[in-house]
Amino acid sequence: METKDNIHILIERSKEGDSFAFSELYSLYAMELYRFSLYMTASKEDAEDAVQETVFSAWRSINSLKDNSLFKPWLFKILSNKCKTLLTAKNKQPDILPAEEYEFLVDNIEGNFDDSLINTAELKEALSKLTPPDAQIIILSIIGGFKSHELAVIYDMPANTIRSRQQRALKQLREILA
Repeated sequence: METKDNIHILIERSKEGDSFAFSELYSLYAMELYRFSLYMTASKEDAEDAVQETVFSAWRSINSLKDNSLFKPWLFKILSNKCKTLLTAKNKQPDILPAEEYEFLVDNIEGNFDDSLINTAELKEALSKLTPPDAQIIILSIIGGFKSHELAVIYDMPANTIRSRQQRALKQLREILA
């Protein structure tokens, strides 16, 4: 596991043009990048394309990162924009979540619903009734472990707004699943 100090060193070395250091940074977040992209695009091929474009873009613009502690949300903001651009170009609407991920989500969301049992079909239907950003905030916070300040960077919203949307969306899910 990399420490924050090691990550900071890798970021600084990347800013100096060290591609190996950037590759190390990428390897720390590769799986999370792919899963996030998969959530956004609901297509393995599109997810891979978006991640590839993100990594290339991040490498080219690493020096624009002002606060190294915000590297991860900065990287995911680039990815979010790449996914949206890709979906727009293909004139597609994102599915809330690829089918194979619903079981994982069910296993990780039940603690938020008073120990009631939820099946994947019910959860998929309930999530589809939320706005896409609200559903994504729920998914990313529960599955991805993103904190409100990280989601704030990704979605260009204040952290308090993210927390409010998350609470409102969880309340809506409880009502739908009741």
